[in-house]
Formats: sequence, structure tokens, C-alpha cells
Amino acid sequence: MAQSIFIHNENKAVFTCPQCTKSKTVDVSKIIFKTSKLNLKVKCPCGHIFPVILERRKFYRKETNLRGFFVLENDSRELPMTVTNISRSGLQFKSAANVNFKLDDRVVMEFRLDDKAKSLIKKKGIIKRIEGMTIGVEFSFIDEYDKVLGFYLFR
Repeated sequence: MAQSIFIHNENKAVFTCPQCTKSKTVDVSKIIFKTSKLNLKVKCPCGHIFPVILERRKFYRKETNLRGFFVLENDSRELPMTVTNISRSGLQFKSAANVNFKLDDRVVMEFRLDDKAKSLIKKKGIIKRIEGMTIGVEFSFIDEYDKVLGFYLFR
């Protein structure tokens, strides 16, 4: 399984070999242009070759399958959705309803996590990406102390 490696502010990434645990910091600015994610195979000096996913995202993104609903601003209908991934700064969902989404539309989302407590999450956001019925949303506010979501993302 490929390990995700996040790029630091200076366009540097730390690669750690899963075989010998040696690490190396590499400037990746020449290979990570406009893409947010890049799949690579890295060869360690010990000879081990391992797959990595180079991420430009600021925050870890967790794959999910969480059912909930959303409400677009200026529309009172609660429409069904499935949250397909989530991070501290936003999420991606698939709409179960045919809606004419527009970039920068404001949306309120509500769903339950699949943690032990079935924690209720309510977030406001702005639509930043539209690919058919798959919608990328940036949260309006990032709560540094959101313990429920923080624990969920790293379990």
C-alpha cells in the first residue's frame, strides 16, 4: 500500500523507507506542478522500492462513505448526499439529487460519522469544485479545536 507524503511549505517532502526506516528530505518543486496528487515509486539506497502518493494538500484527507444531507443557500430543501472524503478544511460529497450547482454557492451540510458515538457533524461551506454530481466544498470556518473531527480523521 502506498504511503501518503505531504509537501511542506518549501516544496520539500520527507521520504521514509518502510524497509530500513531511513529518511531523506527532497525538493519536489520540479515534479509537482499543477496536480494535487502524484503517484511515485521511490528507490531507497538500501535497494527497497516502495510506492508513495505525493500530496500538495494542507491537511490529511480521509476516504469515507457517510450519508447525510445538504441545503443550498436560498433553498430550504434538504437534499441527500454521501460524503466520500473529508479533511480538516473541507470535504467531497456526491449528491443523490440532480441540482444545478455553481462555484462559490454556499451550502450547509449535516451527516453522522461512523465512529462509536455516531457523532453529528454540521458544517457550512463554499462549493469550490464541481465534477458532475461530485462536489468539493471548502469549510467556511476551520475550527482548530474540533476534537470530534480531529480524532475521527486520525483514527
